[in-house]
Amino acid sequence: MESLSTGIEELDTLIDGGYPKGKSILVTGPPGSGKTILGLHFLHRSCAEGKKCVLILTRELTEDVRLQSKNLGMDIGPFVDSGQLLINNIFEDKINKLKSTARFGKGLCAVDTDIIEYLSSTASGADVVVIDNIGMMAIDHEAREFADKFSSISILLLKSGCTSLFIMDDDSYTLTHGLPGSMVFGTMKLIVKENLSVGRTKQYLYIQKMRNKPVPIKYSLYIITQAGIKIVNGIR
Repeated sequence: MESLSTGIEELDTLIDGGYPKGKSILVTGPPGSGKTILGLHFLHRSCAEGKKCVLILTRELTEDVRLQSKNLGMDIGPFVDSGQLLINNIFEDKINKLKSTARFGKGLCAVDTDIIEYLSSTASGADVVVIDNIGMMAIDHEAREFADKFSSISILLLKSGCTSLFIMDDDSYTLTHGLPGSMVFGTMKLIVKENLSVGRTKQYLYIQKMRNKPVPIKYSLYIITQAGIKIVNGIR
């Protein structure tokens, strides 16, 4: 199966070359575990290889993400400026629309923007799509409604031939009863273990599934460095 590099050499090795091309991968984890950084690795490498990329943000400021990528040595700014990387920020759009409609007494829900609308206009022709954080959809929808929307987004991306990375926080994943995990091609979990007695934490990347890929090592210890995520070793 043809693959796209994750942007992390050790992770490429673990999953036999990278993310399956044209398929969707779900990444879950708690706050601060490196989910967004994992997405930046993928976007930066894909852009560097000449691929057309789309990043959809639902609760981060665009400038914050651009600054983070620059500080990590994975500056996505030049790709954004050249048009190779398109960023759609639903969070900022909501705020701007709220400002313009507030005087009419309308709330944030009245200007809710659908991710599907963004993808319908941008996914065509894109090689890579990263959605950070798709868990925000779970706040306004019941589990079944969320599953229907998630399924629609997945099918749209699949038909477009995009290799997609869905980033989702643990709370939202639990809120949706883990349904997204059964609807994607691959699932990876970022796990943070705290040892209060010594005041340290350990972080593990757990490859829960990766269809049509040999994954002999499921748990891998990783650290977050000034250059992003580095996988230290695997645990069979």
